[in-house]
Amino acid sequence: MVKCGNNGCNMEFDKDLKLKDDGSHDDRQDCCFHPGSPVFHEGYKGWSCCKKRVVEFDEFLKIPGCTIGVHQEKEKTTPQPKPQPSSTETITVTNNNNNSNNNSVPLPKPTVAKKLVPVKIEYVETNDPEDAIIAENAKCTRNGCNYHYKDESSKTEVCQYHPGEPVFHEGSKGWSCCKPKAAIFEEFLKIKGCKSGKHKFIPEKKDENMQPCRHDWYQSFEYINLSIYAKGVIAESSVIEFPDNKSLLVNLQLPNDKYFKKLYNFANTFSIEKSKFDILKTKLEVKLYKDPQEAWSKLEDSELDLFRYQV
Repeated sequence: MVKCGNNGCNMEFDKDLKLKDDGSHDDRQDCCFHPGSPVFHEGYKGWSCCKKRVVEFDEFLKIPGCTIGVHQEKEKTTPQPKPQPSSTETITVTNNNNNSNNNSVPLPKPTVAKKLVPVKIEYVETNDPEDAIIAENAKCTRNGCNYHYKDESSKTEVCQYHPGEPVFHEGSKGWSCCKPKAAIFEEFLKIKGCKSGKHKFIPEKKDENMQPCRHDWYQSFEYINLSIYAKGVIAESSVIEFPDNKSLLVNLQLPNDKYFKKLYNFANTFSIEKSKFDILKTKLEVKLYKDPQEAWSKLEDSELDLFRYQV
């Protein structure tokens, strides 16, 4: 038995069964898969062959296939070189300081955030209760693990997974918790987990008021331009703070008691005095003045999930 190589199908089949002339086989189960390629744009994730788009990476992996066919053994692929940007590509940066109607707010001085004390903590693994009732063939919920529950012995087997989040930037794909990167999506899925633990089959309960907000960024010679997309931000009760010249604490208050909160731990430093942000109707725009004036290879540090700030 081998795992099907079609996108979106994780089932196993007997590769020794031969297909009929019409391409079918009575003993080979129908395969529900995506014939297209993964699409990641402005925080949304989906497949080029169908319209469904989601924000969370786990939800993307669960998008049901849109095409019925037969299982196929995965072909060995050779990673393609990372695409290089066109030499004619230009980036235009608008100077909002000349617009008398903009709501640009100067960044606060570093002394404003002195009450925030950085505390480095170790990642804590959460596991299923010992007496948890797990459905047959339930998939492990940990990032990078494709194991399915078989019996009680599955609770004690070793799980190799990624405690961080997926990172996709400029054609490179990887995880925030480790350094390996891949150029194509299939190779990204093969990146071996950097942490060992137990499988977890029951998803964590999420705060219903905490809303996911997608973000996008690009850079010019002087600035990092970060956009965090959120509708109906209540500006007067939202908090944007800068604990130091390498981090940003965003706490956006949204309608109906919803909110978005995240600490961005950037990969490089910036000047607080020369940076600014705008709270608009549909998004928060942050312009970080790079200091030193060097190109950033990524937005956030790989240790993002290992830090928290206490007020």
